[in-house]
Amino acid sequence: MGTFEAHGGAKKDFDFNVGLVEGDWDAKRFGDRLWADVARILEVSFEDSPGEPGDAGSHRYWFENDSISVSLYVDDGEPGWVFEKVPAMLTARSRSESVETWQLAEKLYDRLVAIGSYLVVVFADDGMPIDANFDIGDDW
Repeated sequence: MGTFEAHGGAKKDFDFNVGLVEGDWDAKRFGDRLWADVARILEVSFEDSPGEPGDAGSHRYWFENDSISVSLYVDDGEPGWVFEKVPAMLTARSRSESVETWQLAEKLYDRLVAIGSYLVVVFADDGMPIDANFDIGDDW
């Protein structure tokens, strides 16, 4: 059983928080890059779903078709150890009969981490961390 499967089930979501391994933070540039990487990983085109500016420099992205729905919200993050490091919030849900949401989330996590330029933490819908590619501590 995969790490994500144990947290799967009907109507169960996985919330990703994503940030930069290194470099200067620019919410729009980061959001555009992450959005393009997510599209490649999920093998869909987000060309008709560019980011839209939100409040205080934030950016929102949204895509859905018959197979998936994906949303991304990027801002400057919240104070606090984990969330200031991973300020982008990404959610992907399977709408397919053949792919479970946990499978989609596991694929997305594995491939984002493999890129090597993202810090990634994934939370189950109850708020418990499932996996992270950096030390988030034991305060959960």
